[in-house]
Amino acid sequence: MTVARPTFDLVVAANRLPLDRVVDDNGESTWRRSPGGLVTAMESVMRGRDAAWVGWAGEPGPAPEPFHEKGVYLHPVGLSPTEIQEYYEGFSNDTLWPIFHDVIVPASFHRNWWNTYRTVNHRFAQAIAQVAAPGATVWVHDYQLQLVPAMVRALRPDVRIGWFNHIPFPPVELFAQLPWRRALVEGLLGADFLGFQRTADAENFLRVCRRLLGMATKADTVTFTHPATTPRRGGRSGPPRYRSLWTSAGSTPWRAHRRSSPALRRSVPRSATPRSSCWASTGWTTPRGSGPG
Repeated sequence: MTVARPTFDLVVAANRLPLDRVVDDNGESTWRRSPGGLVTAMESVMRGRDAAWVGWAGEPGPAPEPFHEKGVYLHPVGLSPTEIQEYYEGFSNDTLWPIFHDVIVPASFHRNWWNTYRTVNHRFAQAIAQVAAPGATVWVHDYQLQLVPAMVRALRPDVRIGWFNHIPFPPVELFAQLPWRRALVEGLLGADFLGFQRTADAENFLRVCRRLLGMATKADTVTFTHPATTPRRGGRSGPPRYRSLWTSAGSTPWRAHRRSSPALRRSVPRSATPRSSCWASTGWTTPRGSGPG
């Protein structure tokens, strides 16, 4: 008999879990808190909340069974040795990292790395969909998981999705070197909120949206249209939908949109992210008076 997984109102997803497995001289394993700024920053956000963390356990092979640690539900994602080499060491760190850091070293491009990156991102999205409660807030972190927002959106259209990039976002001229640039941008645009460390990073992303996806821009707003996918009566398609994207420098997504997002008000405190962060926000609307698409 299949045992149902518990679900949570706040789900954090990152490449790694906030804990590392440590094996002592007797062969017994324990979990120890991982070093790093993300773990420290998220600790206060998740403390005392109905929350889960989805991430890789840091070792090759099948994922350990999910477990609770200090009140947080940890849902490990398994990676094979080949996936570690191609998704993490390859595409994430040998393709994306150089491009996102002004090509300080030459980037490498391999189609099998990209295919593995996409496979692993989908595995993360499936894990998130399993543990997210109806209407949950999902917070995805960093460049290793850029396809996850759209994948989660396809699996769970009811949830609210944020994504934060913990490294710079490159100028359009560098980002355009990626053969899979459009898929990466479309993956990110599955999120309701996109977060960047600096205003310049958000501006770079807006330029990428305009030049590579053909979006119209005005000031700090970007809009694009596409046909609705749900047929109307008589086989006709519905009206085109519009997605708006804007940046809010000097605030957090939770501060900037608390009034419009009950899910964010419930799940994330005002102190969730630094005030210096810059966020781009996306949301679906339809032409006035046209009704649902």
